[in-house]
This record gives sequence, structure tokens and C-alpha cells, in this order.
Amino acid sequence: MRISIAMSLLFVLACGDEEPIVQRGISPEARQAAVLAAEGTGVVHEVQMGGSMETGFRFEPADLTIKVGDTVRWVNGSGLPHNVAFYADSIPQGAMTIIESVMPAEDKLGPMIGRIVSELGDAFEIDFVNAPLGVYHYFCVVQEAMGMAGTLTIEQ
Repeated sequence: MRISIAMSLLFVLACGDEEPIVQRGISPEARQAAVLAAEGTGVVHEVQMGGSMETGFRFEPADLTIKVGDTVRWVNGSGLPHNVAFYADSIPQGAMTIIESVMPAEDKLGPMIGRIVSELGDAFEIDFVNAPLGVYHYFCVVQEAMGMAGTLTIEQ
């Protein structure tokens, strides 16, 4: 529903017909929120992927809350191989379509599984434009057995 509202607002804005939106009761704040959700906010959140056999492997922060339209950049902080993969049964309804659409084919190993980054400082990012609100559970395929998992909460 929110995606279709955002797309409708963008269509009207693109046509230069801003006045009828205001007349129909959509506030300038709601219009701006719809534009940001569809275009991206420009806000980038960084999550470090790291650890060792001695200290354990982890995402830092392990739990992150962002807004619709924000970007998350996962950065290799250990120089060991890491990636980001989403649990298909632990994300909001409709999220798989969004994640699949924003992950370029060259950046993924499979459905909702990001490429492995092995070099220190190498990064993988996803723009959560039009993403459904809710909690997204994810993990590192390489270190999942060692508990490397995180949650991403997307709010309006």
C-alpha cells in the first residue's frame, strides 16, 4: 500500500501537478516522505563485519534501525571472508522482491545472498528504497555456524 502511494505521489510530482495533492489533503510532509522513500534519503549506515576465532564473529552493530530509503553498507573489518544473506522466512512480506531488485546480479551469490567480501575495507551495500517496514534477520553465510547474525529494523 505504501509503495503504491509513494509511486502515485511521484507520478503526480513528475507531472508538475503539486497543487491537487495539497487540495486532496496530502500534507507537504507526507509528500516529502513519499519522495524520500522512493528516491532514497542519502543516509548511509555502516555495519562492520569482523571478529576472529578467539573473539567470535559478529556484525557491529548487530541490531540496527534505519528509515525507509536509507542505505546500509556492510564493511569487512577483519580481512576474513564475510557476506550478508537474509533469511527468507524472517523478513517482512514483500521484502524479498525489494532486496532482489536492488542487489545487482554481480553482487550476489543467490537469492538474497550478497557476494563475499574478503579484503579489509571491502564493502557491500543495499539501498532500502521502498522497503517494507519491519524486522529483517540476516547472517553471514561463511560464519553462520559461529553465530554471525544481525537484525535490521526499518521504520517510516
